[in-house]
Amino acid sequence: MTATVPFGLCDTCEHQKLVTSGRGSTFSMCRLGLSDPDWPKYPPMPVLRCPRYRVRAAASRASTS
Repeated sequence: MTATVPFGLCDTCEHQKLVTSGRGSTFSMCRLGLSDPDWPKYPPMPVLRCPRYRVRAAASRASTS
């Protein structure tokens, strides 16, 4: 059984991408931060409110690929 880290709203947001480090840690990246320099790529967790939140079509976790 593996424990999951709650990322708040990001867990169901279409902008989330899960990134796994070489050491096995998992981080929640916001893809909006890639195109908007004023938006954080790695916001403080857990995210409880977000003006750019968009529910993901399938509420499964985002792929790391």
